Amino acid sequence: MKPILTGFFDHHQQITFEEMIAFTDRYELDQICIRHYNKKPMIEVSEADIKQMLLSLKTAKNKIAIIDTGIKPFDIHQEGKFQEAFDEFKYLLKVAEKLKVSHIMLELPIFTDVIQEFELIKTRLEPFVETAIKSGRKIIIKPSREYKANVYQYIFKKFKTSHLGVLFDPVFFMMHNESTTTAYRILKGNIYAFAFHDANHQGVEALVGYGKADVVAICKKLLRDRYDGFILMDNQFKPQSFELTETKKGFFQKLFSNDKKKKEQYISELSKKIFPNEETKNVTYDDILENQIRLVKTIFK
Repeated sequence: MKPILTGFFDHHQQITFEEMIAFTDRYELDQICIRHYNKKPMIEVSEADIKQMLLSLKTAKNKIAIIDTGIKPFDIHQEGKFQEAFDEFKYLLKVAEKLKVSHIMLELPIFTDVIQEFELIKTRLEPFVETAIKSGRKIIIKPSREYKANVYQYIFKKFKTSHLGVLFDPVFFMMHNESTTTAYRILKGNIYAFAFHDANHQGVEALVGYGKADVVAICKKLLRDRYDGFILMDNQFKPQSFELTETKKGFFQKLFSNDKKKKEQYISELSKKIFPNEETKNVTYDDILENQIRLVKTIFK
């Protein structure tokens, strides 16, 4: 089996559910991921919303791969915050059941030392895992804070369940001073989703292969290991970064002029990478997304 190509694509704006479906169809992606429904978080969706989503999915012959709960991490020492998060999680599991979504995304709670505090961590995390198991859903842990790869792996080994895995984000681990290939080796048995994007050491977005997160090398390892989970095609490029607006006149004319020159240089450098044989063509956000999807399809063909 091949990996499932999907993504959220709302990191720069909150688009409607129908626009999301059209977006994935346009780029020939397999499924959609959601964290909002028509500009409101999933925790706020109603029964009427769910019925409309099901109708839209049926009409488009599409399905939802992952729901991001958007639940904020809570301090393991705060009982009230834990209960609030758990209540939201239970509601979103019911939403996932109705929408026939198999995976739900969550961040780890806040703690200092995974070994010394594990018993309390287990007390807080176990209800989420057990409820997900009963629901037939799997939890994908989204990396957050400064937790290293071995922190996630320690938790996975302790829980010993196939209902708990991780979103492997090479840029996240690189930005937290970890070797991405080492992080992959540690977590490869528990990777349920993979973030296909790249950046330099300063965190500035880059085309995959032009950054420093060893994304292509990790993809080859995923291919070798017969990975068949989700690949998230979201990237950190923003559509507005490719809009060349007119220079404003007056006091700030020079400032805006410098900004425009920087943007033109930024677009020019990307254009040369995407269209090496078309000197006069300016790249767009759509061009970049198409290029990155084509690349991942080539790797996992």
